[in-house]
Amino acid sequence: MKKILLITTCLTLSACFSTTHYKTAQLQTPEQWSIEAAKTVPAASQENLYEWWKGFNDPTLSNLIELSLEQSPDRLIAESKIAEARGILRTTRSSLFPQIGASASVKREDADVAGAGQYPDTFYDAGFDASYEVDIFGRNRNNASAADDDFNAIKEQYNDVTLTLIAEVSRTYIDYRAAQNQVRIAEKNLKSQEKTMSLINNLKTVGVATRLDVERTSTLVNNTRASIPEYKRMEENARLRLSVLSGTFPENLKPMVETVMAIPGANVQPILMSPANIISLRPDIRAAAYNLSATTNLSKAALANFFPTFNISGFYGVTETALLGGTNIWNVAAGAAVSLLDFGRIEGQIDAADAREKQAYELYRKTVLQAVVEVETALNDYSQITSKKASLNKSYQSADKALELSQVLYKEGEISFLDVLDAQRSANAAEASLVEANAAQSESLVRLYKSLGVY
Repeated sequence: MKKILLITTCLTLSACFSTTHYKTAQLQTPEQWSIEAAKTVPAASQENLYEWWKGFNDPTLSNLIELSLEQSPDRLIAESKIAEARGILRTTRSSLFPQIGASASVKREDADVAGAGQYPDTFYDAGFDASYEVDIFGRNRNNASAADDDFNAIKEQYNDVTLTLIAEVSRTYIDYRAAQNQVRIAEKNLKSQEKTMSLINNLKTVGVATRLDVERTSTLVNNTRASIPEYKRMEENARLRLSVLSGTFPENLKPMVETVMAIPGANVQPILMSPANIISLRPDIRAAAYNLSATTNLSKAALANFFPTFNISGFYGVTETALLGGTNIWNVAAGAAVSLLDFGRIEGQIDAADAREKQAYELYRKTVLQAVVEVETALNDYSQITSKKASLNKSYQSADKALELSQVLYKEGEISFLDVLDAQRSANAAEASLVEANAAQSESLVRLYKSLGVY
């Protein structure tokens, strides 16, 4: 009757304190992309996206990424967190198995009792003990499962750190090359403008050009000269950011990148995967899913605190003294314990665990939503920037031809020098805008590949 009463009580408690658990399958995800640009981008498999940065055909970028993967502090910190989680997992799993211990001691004692021996006595004892919690209601199993999920979540966070590092190195390297090319263009234009200013000064000397032409030319030259320090500042700052990302001191990194090269990725075409594939592959989504599973298991473990705990323990020992000789001691015990009155402690723990589980589900849902939006935003950026770049390229070509024509017409006396200066300003601005568009297009491509979750 006692056993029947105990089982009935446990089942009754189980019915009273059942909770609602969340699963990733509850979230409905899109079957296709909503943005029109996705219809023109070819689909690709996961295998085609591995080491996507090598498709930019820039050996310096590839070397920087390899260096960053080896030495980046962020990645090494994430790697150490995996080792920490592995230790916690082993500790938690140990509760599923018997705990066995052993002890031994020896001591010398002189009681100084009348009639006792003249010499101190020696005492020996040794023993083995074992205990095991019978996990009937799954508290330890759920805690172990939660630790396993936490371990897997941290591994996925490591993958997310790696992917983010690769993308950040790529974007920063593009910023560096863009600023470097802006310096090159500005210095080239400055030399051309200085020649023009020298010519105008000579013409003024012989009375052909006016003082106004000289001042206007000087204004253009000084404006171009003033832009160079700003571009150099941007170039140096990008190089210093690369130093932190790669875990390399700036003086060691400088020889790798100081040679002027084109912005990578200008001719790379984007590829895409379905929303379902991306959701299954992105490490941040996978980490959020493991986090949800862990909180669900912890919620189940908290619910198990309402039920009795059952323990089996045993001891075997040997004691030897001068008076008693060898004595064997052993015992085997079974026990149960249950909380009868805790003034809401367990209920509070269950409520808190349920709330954390709901938070984890909403975090998972938000992560999926952000992933979908991130892909479509990057794809939209790429599409619009590519269209803008095509127009800017035509604008630059037209501005360059207009500059050539203005110089010819000025020499023939058909136009004023003001028209030549306007043509120079337009050509310089068009070339600088084209460089910015090339960098923006490459960075949008990096964001797109990063959003796909594969490296």
